[in-house]
Amino acid sequence: MVSQRFSLTLFCLLAILITVAKGNNNRKLSTSYPPQYSPPPPPIYSPPVAPPTPVYRPPATPTPVYKPPVAVPPPPPPPPPPPP
Repeated sequence: MVSQRFSLTLFCLLAILITVAKGNNNRKLSTSYPPQYSPPPPPIYSPPVAPPTPVYRPPATPTPVYKPPVAVPPPPPPPPPPPP
């Protein structure tokens, strides 16, 4: 029983090895023929002549998010307690 299992394992491993070898061999491109088309030339990029104009003009001075604090006079003293 052990020898049958061992031989079956060897057979499966051999089949897997042959399958992988054939698959790897089929991936190679044949270089025995000349290419039909040459690759296109690389594009030539030139920097822009002038920077693009902004869509909106930013404000000259930044506007404050809140008003600055105003000097407030101190609160009046509390009234004296009523006499008993």
